[in-house]
Amino acid sequence: MKTIISLLGLAFIFGACSDTVTSKNDVQMNSGHFVSVLNRSINYTCAGKVVALSENGGFQCQSFPIAFYRDNVKLGEISSIHKDGYVFPQDIMVLEESRAVYSSDDNMKFASLQE
Repeated sequence: MKTIISLLGLAFIFGACSDTVTSKNDVQMNSGHFVSVLNRSINYTCAGKVVALSENGGFQCQSFPIAFYRDNVKLGEISSIHKDGYVFPQDIMVLEESRAVYSSDDNMKFASLQE
């Protein structure tokens, strides 16, 4: 009788631990939200498939990179998602110049040009 109770106890313990083990078949989805007022016209590619953003800019994909397009023009891509899950246009755009598009130096130069 002790053997049966012991076996049932072990089965219960191993059964409880089985939820914490992830299977090789489990796939982690990378999901986030693209923050833009143009979400209805922006698509993204995931594993070679073109998918439209949801109305609130939501997207999900199993792998990186995730590229964003508007009217078949590539806006940019991401290879990771911030912890907050939001992707902003400045996160995906690649500038050819290393200098910032708008800087306080330019503002100071403009302010110093007075008549």
